[in-house]
Amino acid sequence: MNTDISQKLKDFFVEHLPITQFMGLEVESYDGEQLVLSAPLAPNINDKQTAFGGSLYNAAVMACWGFAYLKTQEKGLVCNQVVAGGEVKYLAPVTGKIRAVCKNPGDKLIASFLDHFNRKGRAKISLQAEISCDGEVDSAVAVTFSGQYAILAE
Repeated sequence: MNTDISQKLKDFFVEHLPITQFMGLEVESYDGEQLVLSAPLAPNINDKQTAFGGSLYNAAVMACWGFAYLKTQEKGLVCNQVVAGGEVKYLAPVTGKIRAVCKNPGDKLIASFLDHFNRKGRAKISLQAEISCDGEVDSAVAVTFSGQYAILAE
């Protein structure tokens, strides 16, 4: 894990996003190609003894948001970042640890996103995340999320 960069995301969560603490959302890993956020089931459980839909949505949103954030941090960009839109599909219940995974959409797309910001002072990117049914990498997909993220000059 790229601990220097991922620590910035951990610190941001603690300082600015209290919901991540209530959920127990943690940066599990980041290698520049994918970000994995995880949270235990217990504080995110619903009346059916599966993960609450709102917690799943938040974990997926934050995985994509965090991926974009880490890419801006790697380049030393100072910017405001917002979620501009998102769509979630709940395909199956999540019965174990919540693991939201956002993968690099491609180096060319990331480079274009960061270059556009450097030229225009703003940029948008679409990112996707998945959450598996039982928290294991090779288990069935339970949630898919697609979101649009914007960065703006401060």
